[in-house]
Amino acid sequence: MKHNFMDIVSRASANKSKFDSSVEEIAGALDSSIKAASRKIWASPLRRTPVQTTGWLRGALSYPWVFVCAVLPVVFELAM
Repeated sequence: MKHNFMDIVSRASANKSKFDSSVEEIAGALDSSIKAASRKIWASPLRRTPVQTTGWLRGALSYPWVFVCAVLPVVFELAM
């Protein structure tokens, strides 16, 4: 029984050391990839994505449904 317990403890210790080393490897790889990505971000020019517009007004009023749902009922109410 004592030998079996000591065997379990030694296997657990070995597994813990494997786990710790794999965590250290992952942390090192993550750190190096973050450093590489940060160098790429600062080295490359800023790319702006084109803003999709409908050609109407700016912001929320650039959508025709806003005009139909908000402006036209007010116009019809004022006309009557």
